[in-house]
Amino acid sequence: MNKKHIIPIILIIIVLAILIFFVLNKEKEYSDDENTLYSIKFDNIKLRFERYDYSLGQNQIVGVEKSTNNGKTYEQLTDEPIIVSMEPRFIFLNKQLGFAISKPNLTKSNDYMGVKVTQDGGKTFVNGKINYNNPNIDILTVEEVPYYDDGLLMLHCSIYQIKDDHTGYEDVDLIFISNDDGLSWNLNE
Repeated sequence: MNKKHIIPIILIIIVLAILIFFVLNKEKEYSDDENTLYSIKFDNIKLRFERYDYSLGQNQIVGVEKSTNNGKTYEQLTDEPIIVSMEPRFIFLNKQLGFAISKPNLTKSNDYMGVKVTQDGGKTFVNGKINYNNPNIDILTVEEVPYYDDGLLMLHCSIYQIKDDHTGYEDVDLIFISNDDGLSWNLNE
């Protein structure tokens, strides 16, 4: 073999060996399991809503777990697991602020409770209060999880009501704003 060809071949072998070393030693990202209802990663922290069990009345018992090793192991964060329906919605907007919408349709008889908020990364949850007074409406539907728009924390909901001209019914979109990280929601007028 020609001496001119030996140096490039040796360099290629060295580069390949280095690449193989990094691929084999790269920290593995572990998959969520069948009980994971939602997960998100912030830097080196992975948060997930995990189903622990089922409850009476077609509900689920869930809590938040945290991993600092790409999902290899998790620690349970939630002091007292929360109960949500079989069609909940979840989101963490950052490492601390997260929401569990227990069910999409909230009722007036329950003061539209069902938007559960954590401000401590999933350790504790409290019910957010949606301030809405419409004597003709019994159900408020949460259309989306809370989100930020131009720095404002918003919640998109809707109602189904009689049209003003009484010729039928219509869906009406409502946007609520929270100034206290989801503890209370007021109609954006």
